[in-house]
Amino acid sequence: MRKVLQMVLVVAVGAALVGAVSAGAEDHMMKKTPVAGFYEGKVIHYFDFGPIKLKAGNKLAPIWAVTNGPTGQHNIVDTVPGRADYSPLWQVSMVTWKSSANPRLLRSKADVVAAQKAGEVTVARTETVVNCPVLGFGQKRITGFSNGHVIHYYDDGPVKAKPGNKTAPLYAPMNGVAGQHNIALENVAPGQTDYPPLWTIIAVEWKAGAHKTLLRSAADVRSAKTKGLLTTKQTALVVNCPVIA
Repeated sequence: MRKVLQMVLVVAVGAALVGAVSAGAEDHMMKKTPVAGFYEGKVIHYFDFGPIKLKAGNKLAPIWAVTNGPTGQHNIVDTVPGRADYSPLWQVSMVTWKSSANPRLLRSKADVVAAQKAGEVTVARTETVVNCPVLGFGQKRITGFSNGHVIHYYDDGPVKAKPGNKTAPLYAPMNGVAGQHNIALENVAPGQTDYPPLWTIIAVEWKAGAHKTLLRSAADVRSAKTKGLLTTKQTALVVNCPVIA
C-alpha cells in the first residue's frame, strides 16, 4: 500500500467489525472546550467525548471522578500519551469523601490511594468507559483533509467497538497522487462533539486508467465515485482519532 495508508497499516492489527457509518454526521457541528484533569499533581487537558460501549478485550486506563470534592477538583488520571499503559479509553471509578472527612484536592492516584487507606474516601469502580483522549505529550500527529482544508489529528490506535457504536468515516486512498492524505468528513474542527472521534476506515481505490486527482474532501470522493473513477469499501478497522488542529 502507498504512503497515504501508513497510518492504517500501523493500527490495522486487532481491529474488529463495526456497524455502518453514522448517517448525517456531517450535517451539524458543535465545539467543545478541552476539560482539565489532574495527572501526578499537574493539570492536563483532554477532550471528553463521553461514554462508549465496547467489546471485551480493549485496552483501558483508570480515571477517578470525585463525587463531592472541593472547588477546583478535577478528574484524575495516572497515565498520559507516550507511556506504554496509556489509553484514551478510561474505566471510571467514583471517589466519595466520607462525612467524617475533611475534603481536599486530590491531584494524583497516590492522593486517592492515600485517602482511601486513611479511611477518608470510598472508591467504587464502575462499568462506565469514557472516550477522553489527552491532548499534548507528543503523540503521533497525522495530516489529513476535511472539506478542502488541511487538518491534523492524533492517532490513538484501534478500538473494538460494538456493532451500532457511532463512528465517522475516514477515507483512505490506497493509490492516490503525491500529497494525498486521509479524508475526514466535512468541516471537522478541534473539539467538535457532533462527530465521534472514532473513525471507520473507508478504503478508496482509483480504477485502472482513471485520471487521478488530489482528493481533499468527502465530496471529492463521492464525485469521483459517481463518475466511475474509483471504488470505496468500508473496512473492519475503527481507530480513535481526535482532531487537534
